[in-house]
Amino acid sequence: MRRPHAELGLLLTDDAAASAWRDGATRVRLDWPATLARKGPRSLRPADLVWRAVAPEPACLHVVVLDASGSMLRRGRLARAKAVALALLQRAARCGHHVALLLASGQGAQVLQPPAPARRALGVTVRAVGGGGGTPLAAALQRAETLAKGWARRVGGRAQRVLWLLTDGRVRQAPPRPALEVCVVVDADDDRPPLGQARQWAQRWQAHHVALNDWN
Repeated sequence: MRRPHAELGLLLTDDAAASAWRDGATRVRLDWPATLARKGPRSLRPADLVWRAVAPEPACLHVVVLDASGSMLRRGRLARAKAVALALLQRAARCGHHVALLLASGQGAQVLQPPAPARRALGVTVRAVGGGGGTPLAAALQRAETLAKGWARRVGGRAQRVLWLLTDGRVRQAPPRPALEVCVVVDADDDRPPLGQARQWAQRWQAHHVALNDWN
């Protein structure tokens, strides 16, 4: 039998808990305050146990857009950016999240990995990325937005999409903000003085900004 609770959400008896456990999309846990309230002054009985259905965490997609243009080859920027991209993919795999990986280089805007569950093997793809040529960043970001929208439709319900843009910001025209819930600009501009375009994008987009050299 299911019982509503003002603070704790949906409460389940032990039979309902067993059913919920069989449903891979639902997690449950024992609610001790409600159990003790039901038990009262007598000894605890199995029928007194009250379980709470815990809503599954919303699905999360990390879209990594890697600038692999010619300017990213200076001073090892691309190598460091690839290391950060690899770390992001590995963290997503540990968390059970989904990832997509796109490349912006002289060969155009390429989808190296469409949205899918993160796999550690994707690191091989990241390590093999080369660089050079122009920066079709706007095209890559538009493609990233399209992929993220399609993924959100497929998973349904609550879903969070995070864009990670790794770039030195060296393009002639600033790209528009992709329509994802969270945007993070990882700024590889290490010139002295810096050009500062990637930081300006982050400010304009109301996105998070982090310097590539500060990444831990």
